[in-house]
Amino acid sequence: MKVELIKPYGYCIGVANVIKQIHKIASSHLNEKIFCVGQVVHNQKVNDSLASIGVKVLQGDKNELIESLNSGVVIFSAHGTDISIIEKAKQKGLIVYDLVCPFVKKSFDIINSKLKENSDVIYIGVKNHAESTAALSIDKKIHFVTNVSDVDKLNIKNDNIVVINQTTLSILDIKDIYDKISNKYPNVKIIDEICNSTRIRQQVLLDKQISCDGLIVVGDKNSNNSLSLYKIAKQQGYDTIFISCEEELEYSWLNNKKSVSIMSGASTSQAVVEEIFEKIKKY
Repeated sequence: MKVELIKPYGYCIGVANVIKQIHKIASSHLNEKIFCVGQVVHNQKVNDSLASIGVKVLQGDKNELIESLNSGVVIFSAHGTDISIIEKAKQKGLIVYDLVCPFVKKSFDIINSKLKENSDVIYIGVKNHAESTAALSIDKKIHFVTNVSDVDKLNIKNDNIVVINQTTLSILDIKDIYDKISNKYPNVKIIDEICNSTRIRQQVLLDKQISCDGLIVVGDKNSNNSLSLYKIAKQQGYDTIFISCEEELEYSWLNNKKSVSIMSGASTSQAVVEEIFEKIKKY
């Protein structure tokens, strides 16, 4: 059986930099309690590994989490955080590190600039996802759209409309939503902010660059960019499974397959992907 690793795989530059920064922060605050407020990236193995360097990952309402802390170091996740929560942490005297991904921050900066230009902003994202929650916290006037049917509910009178999106969405899903918005508001300005790493991986599937009997997408179940990759693979007709690690692989799925390809989301480590690759080769 032929087994192939599809590039790029492993962490994107943004995730790799965040993990590197956390290790640096931990080594600089050896006598302080260190907390990640929310999953710093959506990968359980990464978050579990942080405990070994003294970093505790806190999950739940970010505002309530900050209220519960009176001292220590707080690290805000790569997905972005409501600026008022970050300010609250600073006012409480906590040592604050905001590790928002540069691509995410860029999209937030665009939203802010367009609002200052008196544009109505439509934001496409996943409900309750950390990135979309942070984006919507910028201003209550932002119109939130999660699917095509939500577009029918929009009632915008302003001729100056901008639509922007969460960085980890599916290219296919977002195209359908953009088309529907453009039909309803012909003068809308579209700013597609799917990040490069997410786009490149999805484009490999959309361009039918992979030829195989079975495709494995490796990623955490909470990772939206990994879920989007899996969804596109299924939509493109690949016999696809979605796993987070080698232990989840059901080897019976490999039976009668002559070729298997392996892809990963941008928040999945190279080591996890290569372990699956090596185990399948031995099998």
